[in-house]
Amino acid sequence: MTNRNLVSPLSLSNQKEIHTLVETRRAYTMSHCELNVFETYERSELVPLTFSDLVITSMLRGKKVMHLFDKPGFDYLPGETVIVPPNITMKIDFPLATAAQPSQCTALAINQHEITSTLDFLNENYPREDQGIWQLNYNQFHFFNNDELAQLINKLVRISTGDALTKDVLANLTLKELLIRIMQMQNLNDVANNAHQLTNNRFAFVLEYIKQHITGKLSIDNLSQMAFMSKPSFFRAFKHELGISPVDYIIKERILLAKQLMNNPYNSISDACFKAGFNNLNYFSRTFKKIEGVTPSLYKTALRN
Repeated sequence: MTNRNLVSPLSLSNQKEIHTLVETRRAYTMSHCELNVFETYERSELVPLTFSDLVITSMLRGKKVMHLFDKPGFDYLPGETVIVPPNITMKIDFPLATAAQPSQCTALAINQHEITSTLDFLNENYPREDQGIWQLNYNQFHFFNNDELAQLINKLVRISTGDALTKDVLANLTLKELLIRIMQMQNLNDVANNAHQLTNNRFAFVLEYIKQHITGKLSIDNLSQMAFMSKPSFFRAFKHELGISPVDYIIKERILLAKQLMNNPYNSISDACFKAGFNNLNYFSRTFKKIEGVTPSLYKTALRN
């Protein structure tokens, strides 16, 4: 059971606007990007789609099976995003699409100059602490939306489909933040999943230590000392590069562990709370609902059912 941050579905196309039942398209063009809305109304397989620009796609309705980079096909569902480099062909299956329940997704095509200028600005003015460079990682092309990412995509959709005179400026600013959020998410996943290999990354050791000691007491003072940074600098750099504060990262890791513990029917909610490192059941319940969208008791009931 995974809590996904959803991008809000758009109204479906008017019947008079539908010229094909497979990937019918509406486009909203701005100075630095183009928002495409695709809908499919019948089951189809291996439908090719290629863009000349980087594309950030987000599922709104239904289900796709995506085939990318000669890798096995994977399910693509609402609450998820896929990024695709320029001139790479996606091949898409629509196993459940019908006239009554069509699939719907957005594809945000971004001008390469805009991407390059954003990366150059970040690398020149906000270099990474680990001496790496800001860049998009196409090895991480499929991920669940976090709250910030979903909000930004929703905002871009509202701007693109609206009629504000300043829509180009608003879209450009939001686009820059969206790119930064994606790179921060990718940095976090890279550091967390490859901590043993990233010997020159000061946050890799910290995340590995958090993982190994998640059930115990974790002090930001101690973590900042491990990174050889002052506490304010550590807090600021951690959030700057990984997109989340160290405190929020610890809480999310504990919630993840609590969910794993609750998968065991012999563990009560109280067991999961304290075994995951929380020391207050009420706080745990409030935090769980804030992150997962349901209370621990509803979550455990859903597992039983």
